[in-house]
Amino acid sequence: MTAGRPERVKLALRQIDEMLARGRLREAEALAQRLVMENPLAAEAQFILGITIQSQGRFEQAEPHFARAVTLDGRNVGYLLNFGLCLLSMGRVPEAAVQYGKARSVAPSNVEAIWRNGSFHARIGHMEQALALFSKALERAPDAARHAIRLEVLDCLLSLGRIDEARQHIDRFIAVTPHHARYLCLLSSIGKHDADPEMFARIGRELARPDLAPVDRSDLMVRRGVMLQTSGRYDEAFASFTEGKKLLRAPSVTAAFRQEVDARISAFGKDRLQHLAAQHGRSDYRPVFVIGLPRSGTTLAAQIISAHSRAGNAGELETMTYAAAKLGRGKPLGEIEGALGELGEPGIAGIAALYEQVMRFVVPGKELAVDKMPLNFRFIAEAAILFPQARFVNCTRHPADTFISALQTEMSAAHSYSYDPADYAAYHHEYRRLMAHWEEVLPGRVFHLAYELLVADPEPAIASLLGYLGLDMEEACLHPERNAGAVTTFSRLQVRAGINASSVARWKPYERHLTPILDSL
Repeated sequence: MTAGRPERVKLALRQIDEMLARGRLREAEALAQRLVMENPLAAEAQFILGITIQSQGRFEQAEPHFARAVTLDGRNVGYLLNFGLCLLSMGRVPEAAVQYGKARSVAPSNVEAIWRNGSFHARIGHMEQALALFSKALERAPDAARHAIRLEVLDCLLSLGRIDEARQHIDRFIAVTPHHARYLCLLSSIGKHDADPEMFARIGRELARPDLAPVDRSDLMVRRGVMLQTSGRYDEAFASFTEGKKLLRAPSVTAAFRQEVDARISAFGKDRLQHLAAQHGRSDYRPVFVIGLPRSGTTLAAQIISAHSRAGNAGELETMTYAAAKLGRGKPLGEIEGALGELGEPGIAGIAALYEQVMRFVVPGKELAVDKMPLNFRFIAEAAILFPQARFVNCTRHPADTFISALQTEMSAAHSYSYDPADYAAYHHEYRRLMAHWEEVLPGRVFHLAYELLVADPEPAIASLLGYLGLDMEEACLHPERNAGAVTTFSRLQVRAGINASSVARWKPYERHLTPILDSL
C-alpha cells in the first residue's frame, strides 16, 4: 500500500459501519465494493463487504469475501467467527464447526470465541456443550456482554426442560441488570405467572419505559396479551397481540410467496418431477422432513419421531434451503431441468452428500434424522429429486388455532404473514394450494398428520405415523415429553407438558376477529 492509503481505508470502514447502523445496507455494500476494488488484498475490506452482504441475508454471496478475509488474516477471531456464522446460516454445519474451532484454537482465552462457540452448539441442539462454554465465557466476560450470554444460558435451560433452574437464573440475573424486558417475557411464560397480578404490573412498568427497543416492547405486549387472555379479557388480549406486532413494521411476504407457489406448480408438473427424480435420484439416504406452517404441531411430531431408538432430531436448519438453491444454480424454477443438466450427476450427488453430512454431524449414530424446518414444504420437489427414499410428514391444524398460536408467540418478521388475520388467510391458502400440488404429483409420498386427531387419540395416530416411516411402535414415542433431546422452538414448554388437547379450539373466544380465516375454509 502507498502512504496515506491505510487512513483512507479506516475512514471508509467507519463510514460503512455508520451506514450499517442506520440500516442503509445497499449504500454500505456499494462503498464496501469500491473499497475492495481499490484494496483487494486488505483483509478488513473483504470482511466488511461480507458483512454488508450478509446483513441483507445473501449468505452465499457473502461467503467468498469471508473466505478471502480468513485467507489473508487467518488469526483474526472476528473474521473466523463471522465466516462460521455465514456457513451456519446456510445450514452447512460441519464447515461452520471448522471455523468456530479455528477461532478457539487461535485465541483459546478469547471471550467472544468461547461465547460464539457456545452459540453454535446451542443452534444445533447440543445444549450441554453450549452451557459449558457459556459458563466459561461468563467467568471472563465484560459487563456489557453478560446480559446477552445470560439470555443464551436461559434459552438452553428451557430447551432442555430445566424450568426450575431457569427460573432461579432469571431471579439472579434480573437483579443485576437494567435490561428486564426479555427476562420478564421468559419469567411470565413459565410456572404460574399467567394470572399473576404482580407480573402483569411488572410488565406494565417495563412497557412504560420510553427507551424500550421496539422488539422488546412488542414481545412484552404479546406476553401482556397472554395474561389478558388468561383473565378472559379476549378483546383486550387480541388488541395487545396485534398492536405489538405492528411495532415490528414488517412488510407482508404473502405476495412473494404466492409468486413462488405459482412458479413451483408450473416448474414441477407430475410427469416432469417424476422424470427428474428418476433420472437424478441416486442417494439412498432417507431423511424425514417434518413440515407445515409454524405452530401446526411440527415440534410435537418431531419429538414423537425422535423419541424412537432409531431416530434423532436435527432441529430447524437451513440446509435444505441451501441444497435447493444449489440445485437451481440461480436460474428461474422453470429452467430446473437445464440447471440439473449443468450440474451433472457428480454435482447433484455432491449436494446430496453435503446434506447427508450435515444431518449425520448433528444427529450422529441414528438411522433416521428428522429435519424439522417447517417451511421445507416449499422444497418437496428438490428433496424428492435428491432423495428418492425421503419421507415427508405434513402437520396440519385448524388455521384459526395456528394463527392465534402464532400471534401470541414472538415470531420474527420472516413470519409477518402471521401478524394479521387477512394476511394469514391468504398465506394459508397458498400453502394449501402448494401442498395439494405435491399430493397430486407425488401421490402417497406425503403423510398428513392432523393435530386434532393426534391429541384426541394419540396411540393409533402415532402408530400410523411410525408405520409410514418404517418404524415399529415404541413406548417412548407415546411420551414425547420424556424425550431428553433439546427442543429449541417456541413450543419447548408445551411439548414438555405431554400430548394433550388443551390447545384445540383456542381460537373460539377470538372468533369475531378471525372472519378472513374462517371464511377461507
